Amino acid sequence: MLEEPCFEIVAISGTSAGAMNAGVLADGLRRGGAAEARVTLRQYWEDVGRVPGLAALRGLPSMGGTETWHFDHNPLFLWFDMLNRILSPYQTNPLNYNPLRGLLERIDFEGLRRDTDAARVYICATNVRTGLRRVFVNAELSPDVLLASACLPHMFQAVEIDGELYWDGGYTGNPALAPLYMRTTATDVIVVGINPMVRDTAPRTSRDIINRIDEISFNSTFMLELAAIALVEELLESGAIVQGRFRPMFIHAIGAGATLGSLGASSKLTNDIAFLRHLHEIGRRAAQAWIKENLEAVGRRSTVDLSGLIPTGDNFATVPVAIKQKPGEEAGQT
Repeated sequence: MLEEPCFEIVAISGTSAGAMNAGVLADGLRRGGAAEARVTLRQYWEDVGRVPGLAALRGLPSMGGTETWHFDHNPLFLWFDMLNRILSPYQTNPLNYNPLRGLLERIDFEGLRRDTDAARVYICATNVRTGLRRVFVNAELSPDVLLASACLPHMFQAVEIDGELYWDGGYTGNPALAPLYMRTTATDVIVVGINPMVRDTAPRTSRDIINRIDEISFNSTFMLELAAIALVEELLESGAIVQGRFRPMFIHAIGAGATLGSLGASSKLTNDIAFLRHLHEIGRRAAQAWIKENLEAVGRRSTVDLSGLIPTGDNFATVPVAIKQKPGEEAGQT
């Protein structure tokens, strides 16, 4: 996408690993445009691949007998996974070590906070106490903000910011779309999806069931925001509301759901450099295919049909009841 000359990236919304991408991308764009952003993104993920982690397990024998990118049948990983379900990160990681913190020091957060011309960045994290999401903007960016957005609660201690504790933003906004719609001048939003929406078969193992629950919960907040945008689009088209605060927004999506869905749940935990390069190539192919088919639509129309997401009684399990106070009667009397 950064090689495409007709695109100007004015804002990035990211959650979890997407928060890391958003911070590194915006910093690269500010330093030297799209070419520098490509360099900084590649260098960041190459360095992630050099951090000691579960990638070492790939060299160990697995129960499956075949080499894969996941650890679903690896006895040491299964022990590690069971340990994470019994003990909390406050017990297994009392010093609260996070190897990503050092890698994030390359980002010029002060520059992103000060520079009003920098791409707008929106990072979502989940408030542990209230259960609500908080969207951090450029003026609030820091390593803690990015780490909070990617804080999986069974692996890392909650991240404290301004006296509040935060977990992964995927629970409440994956990613947050409203800021792109309400706070930017963007004509188009391109969604890069990494969590499969659809699975052809039902999960049967405990880990696959947990993984599917995570996929559904992480995708649900995103789908609700898309539904809200779809409703606004229909109201604008019907003339029920006029353009002003609300405006058309063209929505596009790039994904490789079938390919990513076949990698296995535990593959999300490996930082094997060869695997990260493999994912990068999958992304390049998906983006190239999308550009070839949809480039002419940018700035003109959506390439994703959102009409099926408009809230109706047919696709929502419960229907809220709206009431209105009668004239001349006080609340409590009706």
